[in-house]
Amino acid sequence: MLRPLLLLFLLSLVALPGHAQAEEGRPLVRFRMDQLQQSVGLPEDQARLVVERWARYDREQFDRTQVLHQVRRKFNDILLGPGSEEEKNARVRPLLEQFVDLRRQQADLKFRFEDDIRGKLSPAQQVRLILRVEEMQRQMAEALRQTNAARPGLRQGPGRRGNP
Repeated sequence: MLRPLLLLFLLSLVALPGHAQAEEGRPLVRFRMDQLQQSVGLPEDQARLVVERWARYDREQFDRTQVLHQVRRKFNDILLGPGSEEEKNARVRPLLEQFVDLRRQQADLKFRFEDDIRGKLSPAQQVRLILRVEEMQRQMAEALRQTNAARPGLRQGPGRRGNP
């Protein structure tokens, strides 16, 4: 239903290092409130509750994503660094367990968030929200593709470092 990619992208758009916005005058809060009221049909008080829960989800996901990025960097350092395959396996094994656990935590956060949100919405509102979020994701993905195409040197797919 609500995908972390959209949330993280929106967070990055408004420069939210480590915490979600909670004030009405902030762009992400206003955007979400508008979408929930106009596209999903929620009254303001109900939309506010959903936006507050969404902000909490953002903070939790952002924190775990930061740790995941650190673990990935450690993976790369180990795998690209010196040592035999056996030594690398021994050093990577505990990180792999940590990585898998963090991914599970992210999935659990997502499901808890979606369950909480669903509890606040009627079935028709749930469907409207799902459809609206999917549309926003498509628009954001297209905007990212256009941005990447317009800026040579950016990462262009798995394993590529964006070398021109």
